[in-house]
Amino acid sequence: MVERRPDYYTKFHCLGGACPDTCCRDWSVVPDEDALSDYAAAPSPLGERIARNLVTDEDGDVCFRLDERGMCALLTPDGLCVLQRDWGEEHLCAHCAAYPRFLEEYGCLTESSLAISCPEAARLLLETPRFALVETNDGKADPPFQGVDPDLLAGLEQSRAQVLALLDSGEGTIWDRLNTMLGRAKTLEASIFAGDFLRDCPFPPPPVPDLFRTSAVWLLELLSELDPLRPSWPELLKERAGQLAALSPPGYAALRAKYEQTNPSWERQLTNLACYFVFRHWHKAVNDDVLYGRAAFVCAACAVLYHLALFQPGEEAALWSRFSREVEHDEDNLSELIWALDQPDALPPPLSF
Repeated sequence: MVERRPDYYTKFHCLGGACPDTCCRDWSVVPDEDALSDYAAAPSPLGERIARNLVTDEDGDVCFRLDERGMCALLTPDGLCVLQRDWGEEHLCAHCAAYPRFLEEYGCLTESSLAISCPEAARLLLETPRFALVETNDGKADPPFQGVDPDLLAGLEQSRAQVLALLDSGEGTIWDRLNTMLGRAKTLEASIFAGDFLRDCPFPPPPVPDLFRTSAVWLLELLSELDPLRPSWPELLKERAGQLAALSPPGYAALRAKYEQTNPSWERQLTNLACYFVFRHWHKAVNDDVLYGRAAFVCAACAVLYHLALFQPGEEAALWSRFSREVEHDEDNLSELIWALDQPDALPPPLSF
């Protein structure tokens, strides 16, 4: 069994009450059956508090109650979970104990990463010198693929490795490299539907690099129409779209130049971000054959977060975290965005990353 993870994975430590945000907000956490059995034996008065704050949601699942602020009712004023603080970390349910770690399994392959919806995970990605993977093999026999096309997975494996190498150390700007990745994905997706996955087709040359303001405005407005987790998110997107649209061409160029001068690491940061999204989402095409839409999602995410950072320099990790919470952690939002980006006729001309 092969297992992969980013090399900064083991550096993660929860900040607890010092976190600039909290994962104990807005999400209804459904404890696993083992955790519910454990809670039934919790000492008093903790057991009574847990029982009062376990509710049944509209889907019939037992979950932790959220208060009027959207906070988990077991969160203490110091930003810590009362279960962990008063009873011990071993009593956290599986979901809470694992976050922001997550696993993706593809038969013989298991991949782990840190969701950048967590501000500390976003900071680690932002500051890592380069996005690098660590691979181990325990030598055990591979399990069956269980519906995963092994040839398609092999093609995705090879093409993703090429794309990660391209993004990390290819020629041109990050926008050149993203354009090249997008062309690669379009070619590969066509070969998937033709039933002949072309693992070795060459990268097409990138188009003239540019980041069109009209495209950024369109993307911000598109994101603002998705179902929000927090109302402040679409408000921010609409405000930034309006500010971008109001800029003159020289004003837009000056804003970009000032940001890039102030943050000389911006291109490495965006490269790490693009690699994270590719690592997390590229192989999911094995389930539905949609590769171009996922590649376009990577481009769109980088373009949007770059433009948001123009107005909030120094807050890149916080912006990445907010984007991930609102899009990556909502399957409906993620699917809707990928679908919209997978429809070439729906994109405003010219749309170049």
